[in-house]
Amino acid sequence: MSAVVVDTYATGLLTTTVTALPDGGHRWLRRPGTKAPAAFTPLTARLRELVEEPPSPARGTRLLTGDPAPHGARTYAAPGPYSVAHWLIDGGGPQAVPGGHRALRGTLREVGALLAALHSRPVPEEARRPARAVVRLHAWLSGRTTAGGATAADLLGAAGVAHLRAWAAEAAGPAAGHVLSHGAPGLGSLVPGVDGSTTAALLTGEDLCVAPPHFDLGWLAGELAEFRWLLGATADQRAWQQLLDALFDGYGEGGGDVAAREGCLRGTALRIALHTHDTAAYVPDAAGQARLYGLLAATLTEGAAA
Repeated sequence: MSAVVVDTYATGLLTTTVTALPDGGHRWLRRPGTKAPAAFTPLTARLRELVEEPPSPARGTRLLTGDPAPHGARTYAAPGPYSVAHWLIDGGGPQAVPGGHRALRGTLREVGALLAALHSRPVPEEARRPARAVVRLHAWLSGRTTAGGATAADLLGAAGVAHLRAWAAEAAGPAAGHVLSHGAPGLGSLVPGVDGSTTAALLTGEDLCVAPPHFDLGWLAGELAEFRWLLGATADQRAWQQLLDALFDGYGEGGGDVAAREGCLRGTALRIALHTHDTAAYVPDAAGQARLYGLLAATLTEGAAA
């Protein structure tokens, strides 16, 4: 039995190919897309060891840094063929993820704990850089770039751009409170095991950076808000809130105080503003979809700025 490609998808920003291996495992190959403005960040052996150090006590879910591959790509020996984002979209909600809502809640709680552990570690010099995501978002918000020909004000509305630009500048740092960060901990890079266990893996290492702690948390909270919004009337609001609560519970007290929650609201707005940009800039014929994301980003920005 030979390896079989089970999924492949690409935007101008990122290309992903998932291959099922004869031993039952899955290899994820990710590389920057043809229009990506920056390569994956370099990952030294020292930084890799620091990131993969398990928290105490060790948990099932892990940060998976993978291995370098030709043409600036990275490969990962992941536990399954599909991401949480895939299961949410194609299955219609959290119950579609292997193991159902309960397993996903456990995974997000462990992801919160993993991020808290990562954020508590010393920042090596090679990681002292802003997130790639926030750099391209700030360039757009500052008028230095357009996305598919659209300015930030075109898609986000003029009222929120100043707030978003200030928050993006803050996230780009440097600042004393910034921590070692994943940089892009999305549901599209969170891979659950095929058997419904909580031994999921969060693909890590392409975007390691320094950022305020709320940047990582806001990123995941923003994506949960986005999926809940996309699924609309079919979404069980209580179930989605439980997923958010699990993420923050796993992170611990530092994610639950008032200042952290306010910071996460800003991070959530930044995430959806970035998704608006990336959809317009890197997905062909998606201008209408980008405008819908822009409406959500504007709403989240208004709430975070209130």
